[in-house]
Amino acid sequence: MNLSKRSIGLLVLAIVLGLFLSGFRVGHTKDGMSNALGSASSGIVIYHKTKSFSVGAKVVATVDAPAKSPVLAVLRAQSATTADIQVGAKLVRVKPSQVYGKLIAVVPFLGSILGVVGL
Repeated sequence: MNLSKRSIGLLVLAIVLGLFLSGFRVGHTKDGMSNALGSASSGIVIYHKTKSFSVGAKVVATVDAPAKSPVLAVLRAQSATTADIQVGAKLVRVKPSQVYGKLIAVVPFLGSILGVVGL
């Protein structure tokens, strides 16, 4: 491997590590909002891990069993002890600690591949 390929590899690694340390995460949702390119489980989501949310924000959250988690949802209401999220057509009440972060982007189709291997 020559020096320029190593330099590019190290630069990409540094960028990915920097994004991770600043709160950006990648996840595979199991249920929730769909888009024109498919269901929530068919894509990979990129989200920013945070504790401050505004009503109407698209979020990644966990829901209590027996529902599938994590989910891609819309925050509909919030108080100090509860958060109401819309998962598809239904409203679900969760604890604020169950809301991971704000949605940044959805990468379609990669979730279907992960679903086949069990992730």
